[in-house]
Amino acid sequence: MAQAKGAPSNKVPEIRTGDTVVVMRGKDAGKRGKVERVLRNPTAENRGSGFWRRATSRPVAIVISGVNIAKRHQKPRPRMSQNTQSMAQEGGIIDKPMPIDVSNVMIVCPRCDRVTRVKHERLGSGQSVRVCGHCREQLEANA
Repeated sequence: MAQAKGAPSNKVPEIRTGDTVVVMRGKDAGKRGKVERVLRNPTAENRGSGFWRRATSRPVAIVISGVNIAKRHQKPRPRMSQNTQSMAQEGGIIDKPMPIDVSNVMIVCPRCDRVTRVKHERLGSGQSVRVCGHCREQLEANA
């Protein structure tokens, strides 16, 4: 039976902040990194315009430290503070990690150190947990 649109899903997230992942596709294929942020786009299904279209048009994207780095040329700007001194924002070329679609990465099991698909199992208490597809050990985010 299909869920109604806008209803919260009961599914456990596949990738969380703090997980170690490997990039499978793109210019950074083969690189490992830790997930810094998970960007969820609630308007991706209906293709609404707004803030999210600038970040990503896909439902879920992640930012990985040290992967998919873009160079941003930033102009120095004065930043006003509460003190009498004004702090200046430095200018120059800044390295900024950009989002990657979640379909282009796979999670690494911390126990067996292998790239794996995430399986879901229910504990005796009824709680759903993520487990490794190879060793069946529980995956915890190392946040």
